[in-house]
Amino acid sequence: LEEDSLIPWAQELRKDMTNEGAEILEHLLIDGDTDASATTNINHIGGTPAATAVYLLLNGFRKSCLVTTTANSRSAGAAFAITDFIETVKLMGLGGRNAVDKAAVGFIIDMWTHWKSLELAEVKTRDVFISPTIENGYLVNLYGHNVITSSNMHRANQDTTYGLKANTSGKVDLTTAANNTTGSILAVRWDQWRLGYKRQMTFEVQRDAISDSTDIVVMMRVGMVNRDNEASAISYNVGV
Repeated sequence: LEEDSLIPWAQELRKDMTNEGAEILEHLLIDGDTDASATTNINHIGGTPAATAVYLLLNGFRKSCLVTTTANSRSAGAAFAITDFIETVKLMGLGGRNAVDKAAVGFIIDMWTHWKSLELAEVKTRDVFISPTIENGYLVNLYGHNVITSSNMHRANQDTTYGLKANTSGKVDLTTAANNTTGSILAVRWDQWRLGYKRQMTFEVQRDAISDSTDIVVMMRVGMVNRDNEASAISYNVGV
């Protein structure tokens, strides 16, 4: 891995692990659910999570609205419409008052919802925002709220056919992959969440001459908590 490699292997692996760590953290913030019970965790609703499953580390955005405060969740139904975005933010507090400050609330959508969004007639014209998708190639803002497309939403589902999708209840079924057929629209009020580190990602590289090997140890201690139960809302069962 070192003498026969065209690239500095240890340095390249460290770079890859840094990137992977960032992606895993994104997955945690969106999908995290600490419930290890059978058929309960939103990332494995059809079975029991493995004790080593990374999503067990903390409770994230989706858990808050799908489980803790179910009033902040709705089924979008099979017919995906631009109004599903508005209906999502309207779930945040009485009359949607927690979403009035558009700078404080953004959308997170999965890859499949992103692709389907680009087909909506409204984003191809100036009906909704000043820089339509058909002109600039990116879906970045709807109704004044930023839109983030995450390739790590529903990350637990890596099925080759139904991967990165959820079931019609907005949860991932790892037992029966074919049940995962829909996308999600997640709204998050950023200032109602606190992300904290006890230890930022650290790397230690140690050479073991006797075994002719290199040990790379990566550690991070992180947690997140929401200020109240209006901090996120979701439209699940989005037809994609």
